[in-house]
Amino acid sequence: MFLDILFIIALTFPVAAASTAFGSINSEQLKINNEQRWGRNLMFALVLALGQGLMYYLGSLLGGTFMHLLTKLSKWIIFALCFSIFYRMLMNTLKIRKGENLYFIQNMKQLLLLSIALGVNAFIAGLMTEFYVPFPNITPCMMIGVAFVWSVVSMMIPFSKMKLTFNRLINFISALIILVKGFLSII
Repeated sequence: MFLDILFIIALTFPVAAASTAFGSINSEQLKINNEQRWGRNLMFALVLALGQGLMYYLGSLLGGTFMHLLTKLSKWIIFALCFSIFYRMLMNTLKIRKGENLYFIQNMKQLLLLSIALGVNAFIAGLMTEFYVPFPNITPCMMIGVAFVWSVVSMMIPFSKMKLTFNRLINFISALIILVKGFLSII
């Protein structure tokens, strides 16, 4: 149960790292201004959170169509999918370190594309639902709630190098939690 909660928290952390995209750049001082338009930012956070839940649900629908054919390999499938999520999060950690994942949302099209991009890990996790469901029937709702909380908390923290370092550390720890879940599935 505890590892399932950690799995959901770790899986939705990329939404927090992406919440810096809600600010705007003050071109004179080259700083990010997050204080403007909380209503807009909360709506953006909700769309990203809904994207997590929707992508998980879509992954579970797709996984439900063919994963039953691989029941003999279920432990290894869970490990492989957890490893792929770990790898993607590790690559994201390196991008955070280099500052390559800093972008800003200007319109709804960009927000929807970001939501889909962030939901790929949730989609991969959804593929495992034939073999591993953290919380039956409520996992997508939990993912939406946790992703929204991650996003709001991240919006409250002012942008700085320290925030990038903290995001990098938490993203790496989240990736390790998902890898540990994969290893434990083999045992």
